[in-house]
Amino acid sequence: MNQICELFRGLKDNFSELTDSTHVVSLPLSSRFLLGITKIQTPVFFIECELKNYSADLNLEYISVMFNKKCSLIDDSNRKFSKVYTVITLNQSDCDFQNYFLEVVYLILQKIPKKADGVLIKKEIDKILQLFSYTSLPAAKSVQGLWAELLVIEQSESPEYLIKSWHSHANSRFDFNDGKDKLEVKSTSLAKRVHDFSLDQLKPNENSKLIIASVFALETTSGKNINDLRKMIFEKVSNIETQSLMDSIVFKVLGNEISKSLDFYFDYQLAVDELKFFDSGSIPKIENIPAEISNVKFSCDLSNIKSLSKNELKKIDSVLFRGLL
Repeated sequence: MNQICELFRGLKDNFSELTDSTHVVSLPLSSRFLLGITKIQTPVFFIECELKNYSADLNLEYISVMFNKKCSLIDDSNRKFSKVYTVITLNQSDCDFQNYFLEVVYLILQKIPKKADGVLIKKEIDKILQLFSYTSLPAAKSVQGLWAELLVIEQSESPEYLIKSWHSHANSRFDFNDGKDKLEVKSTSLAKRVHDFSLDQLKPNENSKLIIASVFALETTSGKNINDLRKMIFEKVSNIETQSLMDSIVFKVLGNEISKSLDFYFDYQLAVDELKFFDSGSIPKIENIPAEISNVKFSCDLSNIKSLSKNELKKIDSVLFRGLL
């Protein structure tokens, strides 16, 4: 992933305003894919293809997309040329978000075969559009909550399985659900292990097991942000489809907070050292609630509740839980 960011840094280092053509470099994936730099020094991807059935040009909050656009370009050998491209441009000057954009789009482009036809290319371009369309939606969870879930994935021995079990919708009842067992992640920025629960969250269906992960997420000025955890997870998960799935969930959850989320850093080492897992049955609950009363929520201090050891987790007959630590 660093390769794409280094290519863009090279374009920035050699940037010149003395030409009307856009400076580009070829991507190692295919000569049909180019990376360029705009006049305002933001990244732009050029995908060589003429689409027969294409949408109108789009301007989203963070990106713009132009189809079947004849472009005048200049490569790193000062060779000028013109071809028809689909053009995807980032409209953000923030360096961290530029790197995030570069990595996300590059990941999707890796899925396009060298001899792909226009139909397949359009399908992958639509995935990019769908991702960035989520940025017009309100955030479904706090940055802290998402960071805690990513930390649990990053610390897992089976991160790929956790990603595949991750909620497809941010308002899902449980954060992770593999169709059998459930895992709910709770985070706190307090000095005590106090978390908010709804009564329904502590009541899985009869033949399922539920584990609660407890994460201390203390905001700092120089910890790790969401993109840092993303990169660490991708070092463990090489499957491109799984990586893309994780990116799509992150975009859905963060919505219009995607850019701001990169400004939030949390104490990674504290979170790792204090990561605990609890059997949902050991957590105190409000009992004997009349059937007519619903949506019961409460806070609970887990400081003195016994957590599950690594050996205890591995003894549970559950694929979801065996890889947690």
